[in-house]
Amino acid sequence: MATGWSGAHESRSITQGWKISVEKFVKNYDPSVLPRVTCLLYEIKWNSTNRTWQRWICSANNTHAEIYFLHDISTKLRRNRFVHCSITCYMSWSPCGDCCREIMDFLEEMPNVNLVIYVARLYWHEDENNRQGLRELESSGVTIQIMDLPVYSYCWKTFVRDEEKDEDDYWPSHLAPWMTLYSLELQFILQSIPSSLNISMDENQSPIFSLCVDEELKRALMSANP
Repeated sequence: MATGWSGAHESRSITQGWKISVEKFVKNYDPSVLPRVTCLLYEIKWNSTNRTWQRWICSANNTHAEIYFLHDISTKLRRNRFVHCSITCYMSWSPCGDCCREIMDFLEEMPNVNLVIYVARLYWHEDENNRQGLRELESSGVTIQIMDLPVYSYCWKTFVRDEEKDEDDYWPSHLAPWMTLYSLELQFILQSIPSSLNISMDENQSPIFSLCVDEELKRALMSANP
């Protein structure tokens, strides 16, 4: 069993309390851009009480945010590996294949933890190791979904610093096309259908998203939906 999460990483992730700034939230969770780091907002709800514990973490020092997250929550839960709780993660990038397996190793040791993961975008979605990792993670019982507008609204109200934001929800409806593309690609990944989402860069290094449906993909879709 891999143990990368269980205390091997002593360097701290980038955090400032449990509220994230407007600038960092907007920069990292806009699905139409491709930031270099991963931010991870999460909350733990203990089933036996009404307590909720919230925090945010970013990748740093060449260590993925998921590793910091696993180290952090294992510290919180290690006193009782049979504790019943629900953990919800809101990630700016989906976990890579290796991090998916680290998460599964953690859940194997914490059998009464329920985990739901929302992601703003898919990390190197054409890489087969990453695609297989997401499939294995879902097969292990973890719920994985693309963040939609209600989820963005919840994160905005819950995790973003109150003194920096307006009362109205930040996220406008124009983000819907990117949500749709990533949602479709995630379903293709989970159903082992070839990738259809292509992301390229223009001369200004701005990402260009396109959906490619070739004959192989058409056959796969017809086979998956007879």
